[in-house]
Amino acid sequence: MPILIPAGNPSAMTGRGNNTWLLDGAEPTLVDAGVGQPAHLDAIADALGGRALARVLITHGHADHASGAPALQSRWPGLEVCQWPGRLSEGQQVRAGDELLTVIHTPGHAADHVCFWNDAARDLFTGDMLVKGSTVMIPAGTGGGLRAYLASLERIAGLAPSRAFPGHGPIIDDPLALIAEYVDHRRLRHRQV
Repeated sequence: MPILIPAGNPSAMTGRGNNTWLLDGAEPTLVDAGVGQPAHLDAIADALGGRALARVLITHGHADHASGAPALQSRWPGLEVCQWPGRLSEGQQVRAGDELLTVIHTPGHAADHVCFWNDAARDLFTGDMLVKGSTVMIPAGTGGGLRAYLASLERIAGLAPSRAFPGHGPIIDDPLALIAEYVDHRRLRHRQV
């Protein structure tokens, strides 16, 4: 089971702050980097019990998800930072703990947004694609796009995930229902415009 380690950056835009998810095992891996708060780094170190963090998988380049990467590399010098594009590509499989995650490019919230799919567990690490209790902001001025977002929602719905581990908020136990709500909401807004 992924371990939630809050990034410690509450704000009006991040709510209670970002979630980072530790997948422990042979190759300890963190999904999303947070913002480099010392307490966040200490919590990761405590969870690892003296072992090194092997890699961080970044869902997208927004500062609340990616800006902590240099602090993580400073703490664990051998850390592999994986982000789209560059070290991540569509369909690539990446070792995370004792699991394999598949990279799914999901633009819309951001052009570089990816989700990480654990086919064996039917778990999806969704970054900012899904947030329980809220809709997702689509910032057009920074690479977001509603058409791409809706296509990405359709794509992840096709995976039929059993759980979603988002970048903000609680675990989503019925991702398909939330995706359907999002699509209905966007259709309603489109009709209103």
